[in-house]
Amino acid sequence: MRKILAAMSLCAAATVASFAAEPTDLDSLFRGKEYKPVLSASLRDSATNEASAVPGKATAKASKSDGYYMLQFESVADFDAAQRRRAQISASTGYAIQVVFDAPFYKLRGGGWANKKAAEDKARELSAYNITAFVVKVK
Repeated sequence: MRKILAAMSLCAAATVASFAAEPTDLDSLFRGKEYKPVLSASLRDSATNEASAVPGKATAKASKSDGYYMLQFESVADFDAAQRRRAQISASTGYAIQVVFDAPFYKLRGGGWANKKAAEDKARELSAYNITAFVVKVK
């Protein structure tokens, strides 16, 4: 009888120890700490990064403006639905979302970048958080 109780207590201790291990991503979500993967500074391929290995040329090209780009998140046909989605997207991204009416849809856009590469980088970063967006040239 003592051997059975000893074996049961060892199994119970092992079970408790396995549950007391590192918290999972789901556990951290319930504690209010959202899981955010670590992303590299640039998500472009290595061929683009090798071309910008010259320090002077990389900063000169990045600072040149080739228009004004925004991220478009969705197009919604209903105005009330667009307002609800604007609040949701604004809360999840931190951007001030504009609702632009382009018949027959309300387009939800946010952000603003002077070059397309920077806007594409941000769209890729947001896709890691399951937020779908694509780059739109505004001006």
